[in-house]
Amino acid sequence: MQEDMSDTLINLPSLTNLIKSIVKESVSADKQDLTGKTWNIDEFRKYCCRGKGDNWVRTFIFDEFPEVDYKNDGFVVNPRKTPAGKTTIIFAKEACEWMQKHQHEIDWNAKITS
Repeated sequence: MQEDMSDTLINLPSLTNLIKSIVKESVSADKQDLTGKTWNIDEFRKYCCRGKGDNWVRTFIFDEFPEVDYKNDGFVVNPRKTPAGKTTIIFAKEACEWMQKHQHEIDWNAKITS
């Protein structure tokens, strides 16, 4: 018995569109997953602090909340330059979780005085 040709044909444009949408969703989900990702101070300021200045972030978050320091089991390595290290490294996932939990404790209207 001969198989009907319409049963074996694949609609390539539809299949291509389906594959593209699956890949796009996967890439988008991967970009949103912060597991294992690190930020510099500028990325942290952008994503968690509404663009506050780096000195503001260091003063009103890193200094005010010493538990964020990596030495205290926190999410930021070298919150300030020291002989031990000068590059600030922020563990993105932990930072976002901490910021979500403590956002109401931060004085967002605080001003740097000279």
